[in-house]
Amino acid sequence: MLLSLFIILPLIVGVFMLLMKGQKPQKWFGAFVAGALIALFFSISCKESGLENIYQTQWFHFNNIKTYFALNASGLGGLMLILSNFTYLALFIYLSTTKQKYTNTFYGLLLITLAGLNGVFLAHDLILFYFFWELVLIPVYFLIGLFGLGKDKLRINMTFFLYTIFGSMFMLGGIVYIGFFLRPVSFLLEDVQQVTAAAYSTNTALALLFLIAFVIKIPIFPFHTWQPTIYKTSPTPLTVVLSALMAKMGLFAIVTWYLGLFPEISHLFKYIIYIAIIGLVYASLIALSANNVKKIIAYSSIAHLALIFVSLFSELSNGITGAYFQMFSHGLVVLGLWLCVDVMEKKYHLTDIKSISGLAKVNPTLSILFMIFCLANVALPLTSSFVGEFMMLSALFIYNPIICVIACLGVILSAVYTLRLSSALLFGEVKNIKHKDLKKNSFGPIAVLAVLAIIIIVLGVYPAPIFNFLAH
Repeated sequence: MLLSLFIILPLIVGVFMLLMKGQKPQKWFGAFVAGALIALFFSISCKESGLENIYQTQWFHFNNIKTYFALNASGLGGLMLILSNFTYLALFIYLSTTKQKYTNTFYGLLLITLAGLNGVFLAHDLILFYFFWELVLIPVYFLIGLFGLGKDKLRINMTFFLYTIFGSMFMLGGIVYIGFFLRPVSFLLEDVQQVTAAAYSTNTALALLFLIAFVIKIPIFPFHTWQPTIYKTSPTPLTVVLSALMAKMGLFAIVTWYLGLFPEISHLFKYIIYIAIIGLVYASLIALSANNVKKIIAYSSIAHLALIFVSLFSELSNGITGAYFQMFSHGLVVLGLWLCVDVMEKKYHLTDIKSISGLAKVNPTLSILFMIFCLANVALPLTSSFVGEFMMLSALFIYNPIICVIACLGVILSAVYTLRLSSALLFGEVKNIKHKDLKKNSFGPIAVLAVLAIIIIVLGVYPAPIFNFLAH
């Protein structure tokens, strides 16, 4: 029963904030909700029985097949639950300590998005999973439409909406087929597995329906075209959610609802690994040639997610564990990068790598923190990204040395475009930084960034807590 609070609490508070339209923004509500949910999760996890990690009650019948409101916080889902709520905690503390023009409507929609994200990572029933998968899209659509940036925000928002709905319709078709033709005892994960795991021809197309929906959400080349424009158009807090969390929805779904439901058939689609690895290099080259800072980080994210995706298909325990770890690490790193960019946008009017320079001379604290996140983005040793990336590359070398070499090329390009970004902004002569912008840093944003940087370094030196959590 306690697990349902991860959905109910942010949903109720989010709706309550929507009703507070016109009143003073209450940013701390979001921080309180996320902090309470993190404390609740660790309280549940400390119970020795482990029964608190599972909740199940009958929901309704679909074609005489039982559907359950079933939640499970173990394994990768539990790790992603920690990531989502910690990301929201850091984000709302950051927003609460900075001058922002967002309204209660904005914060309420963000919290409703958190309810959907938590539901996706907790759902242990296929119908319930699909329900939350679609629920996440609704507040995001309104967030971009109401608070997006640029003249083309409505067109870009509609492109994003159609892309994701297109993928969801494929998955819905697969669910209907399972319900009417395969007819499992219930839509619980283990019951659906019993009717989909067999390797017979009718399941090949069925598996493809789910795969298309998931690769669009990650996104994997060539279904990635919606992402850079939507990142650029979205307000930075929403970009954090899209990059750090919504992309993980797709990867989590690949593990649980694709590889989980179709273990025998998945090898038929392994050619997608080659498409994804080409997309990794392609995204890295785009990031290398781009000047817009948001575009560079967006394509960097595509490249890193592609490497995680490929590693999941290696079928080697080292590569899969490394991919899980990297999903968590990537969320922290992009959170730090986007918050640093937001500070630079607000304070120094940052737009592209040529808009400012010499930041290290005028703001060394922010520059050091930004450099830590940049070094983590290139998987430098002693950062959390190194642990996951090393495990993934070592598994890929065993699986297919050619794919490993191409992946290593992407790693090299990552170092080039990330150092190009950091060097252009931090070093050289001071340019386009006005005297009025040289005021001292606010304590709140720097404290949030410092905590993120410390966690990234600690996990890079001592990753055992994450591995122990996954092992249990």
